[in-house]
Amino acid sequence: MYSFKGAAGIAANESPVDASPDWVKDDFEMGTKESSDSSTTTPPEVVAQPPTATPALIEKADSSSAGSEVVSIRPISPSLQHHAPPPASAEKLVEEGMSCEAKSLYEGPRKCECCINWVDKTAEEVEEAKVLTTKVHGDAAVLTRQRNGHGGEDPFMLHSVVIQSPLLKKTLQKVLKDYPGVSPELDEVEFEAPFEPLFHRWDELLEAGRNETSTETRKHIKVLQGVLEPEFEKSRNILRECRLHGVIKFDSLWVIFKPGDLIYGTVDGRECVMKLREAEYVQTLVGGLNFELQCENVDFDGSNFGYGSGDIQIEKFRGTANTKDLPAMPLDLVVDKLNVKERLIARGRTFEKLRGYNFKSYKGTVALFDQSYMTDRGTTEIDERVIIDAHAFYQFTGQQGQDLIPFEAHGVNGQGRRITQNNGAYPPPPPPAHGIHGGGNMLSTPRTKTPRQAANQRDPYGNPTIPKKRQEDAKHVPLTEEQLLLCAPYVRGFLLRRKQWAKFCVDGINDIAWNEEAFESLVLPNNEKDLLLAFAEGQANGNSKFDDFIQGKGKGIVMLLSGAPGVGKTLTAESVAETMRVPLYVMSAGELGTYSENLERVLKDVLEKCAMWKAILLLDEADVFLEARTTSDLQRNAMVSVFLRLLEYYEGIMFLTTNRIEAFDPAFESRIDVAFNYEVLSAASRRQIWSNFILRLPEEERDISPADLDKLGAIELNGRQIKSAVKTAQMLAAKKRERLAVKHTTAVLELRAHLLQDK
Repeated sequence: MYSFKGAAGIAANESPVDASPDWVKDDFEMGTKESSDSSTTTPPEVVAQPPTATPALIEKADSSSAGSEVVSIRPISPSLQHHAPPPASAEKLVEEGMSCEAKSLYEGPRKCECCINWVDKTAEEVEEAKVLTTKVHGDAAVLTRQRNGHGGEDPFMLHSVVIQSPLLKKTLQKVLKDYPGVSPELDEVEFEAPFEPLFHRWDELLEAGRNETSTETRKHIKVLQGVLEPEFEKSRNILRECRLHGVIKFDSLWVIFKPGDLIYGTVDGRECVMKLREAEYVQTLVGGLNFELQCENVDFDGSNFGYGSGDIQIEKFRGTANTKDLPAMPLDLVVDKLNVKERLIARGRTFEKLRGYNFKSYKGTVALFDQSYMTDRGTTEIDERVIIDAHAFYQFTGQQGQDLIPFEAHGVNGQGRRITQNNGAYPPPPPPAHGIHGGGNMLSTPRTKTPRQAANQRDPYGNPTIPKKRQEDAKHVPLTEEQLLLCAPYVRGFLLRRKQWAKFCVDGINDIAWNEEAFESLVLPNNEKDLLLAFAEGQANGNSKFDDFIQGKGKGIVMLLSGAPGVGKTLTAESVAETMRVPLYVMSAGELGTYSENLERVLKDVLEKCAMWKAILLLDEADVFLEARTTSDLQRNAMVSVFLRLLEYYEGIMFLTTNRIEAFDPAFESRIDVAFNYEVLSAASRRQIWSNFILRLPEEERDISPADLDKLGAIELNGRQIKSAVKTAQMLAAKKRERLAVKHTTAVLELRAHLLQDK
């Protein structure tokens, strides 16, 4: 059996007795009985360095048990030390890193401010300690570096371990695969206290040792186990207490946050689950200290799904904190974990369905996007129809596309901080003024970029860009349950009413409740209504195969609606869009601007959006563009010319409304496909409009007879005035807690008449 004591093979407060193995304790089992026919290759000499710097030899002796051997450890007397063979002869006997031992080095006098001087003897033993290099102890499987303690029982504390054994490195390559900042394939790998990578993957390392077929590899794993088991005892207690009581200290947060685990937190006020990529203590700009969680979640860039990145900051706190009060916590510590997963997986399915273009209803909080500063500029509550389209969001805002990691490339390791890659080319950085966890430097360092989405186009600076045309995801592979769980809580899109880009919470998105009666309530002759709808549906469905001699020219359909105010021009466009179940994009001349340069940019974007979304464009009160040009107003002439040119190449449906058909520019006559002239409303039309609005109220809230409708229809009002009168009368009736009656409408109309007379 192999037996070692502590990280250096002997307890720090014990003194060895010459030629006696009594100081060796069986705290950690360092070997197993091997069958007589198995390999019994044993290194000829193993040195276990106690804190007194007295080397020890491991000797092989016959065991009383058949088929086994016992290796005993005895100190080497000082006289033998002086006659020990030089390192060169040892190198000939033992291959580098293959001596099954853990050798201790100690902190010696500093030769510079930035480097620790590691020596093989304590200051009490030698005044001028000899500096050790890797070549001197290159045969040791593991080197342990002990720093001077701060008094108390232990004069030394473990600073770092250096893995030299090629067998251990090979095992660690598998165990620490994809762990951030770890490269066990280097010639010399060093782990500093508190040894986070090894602590987080300790069970995997022990499992690898149990499954290992090589006897020598198992021995080397147990050497490392003997070194680190005492160091991990405190961290295990912290983890156990956190699971039991749900509290944690700030400097112990690293214990519960394991890279690769799922964590539960909030993003923009919405609960979500993310995958932890890396966690580290970072200094803030004002000199404070945060614990930063670098996380990944599943997002959509308009063409592909992939892993996006983001940070969660946990500010330093005193004493202990409840894990529930932290911005994020491991998902395994969530009490209601199963319900959380079920709820977020269901939300993830909605997120997946919202890829591409979607026209939806939204109620809730949105984060408005400011194109001037290329960032979110606050939140607001809305209840309106929106367009969900990540591709259009990146294309029209000018923001760089998301730099997503494709699913198939996930887990590619990047250079990190917690493992020192010392190849002699550069000296190690200066130690921090105030370290954490026994001097280990856990402060933030620049991160190496991970391979990103190959499908994304990039600008000359390497930033991802969005292709002009939408790339339909015909080969979309359904997301797995874990990917659904990791989906972002928001999507990107456009507010039709506000004409702003924003981010929408997935939970607030619903299907639109369409108004099936909108088109029927439109007061128009039936033949005109049928013709209007046929034109619009035919264009939207692509039934027309007509094309101009010039490709791409004249593919759209432009309809002119002219007439007095309030006769139903705007309602016509709204009713057609409602019947066709497509977005209605309403613009006015004021929103387009009064300068030709600005007009071309804005109108071009609007026409492109409407064509992309198959939306109906309503250009309300378009008189400034339709009015005949003159020789005196060159600025307006330039605007009309720009409008005419862009109109030629529009491929969607456009409604133009005007009150001044008599001032129509002749150039527009050839560009108008259908024109509807709305006459002043007749008494029958007005009665129908009164009826349409009043009958929308519940029967128990109205008391108006057909005779009352006849009287109301005789009053000369336009449709907008009738709508306003019904709305105001209904408010008056509700105030008096009465059913809507003709007396309420009469009171409202009389008040309006008095106001007009005062003018």
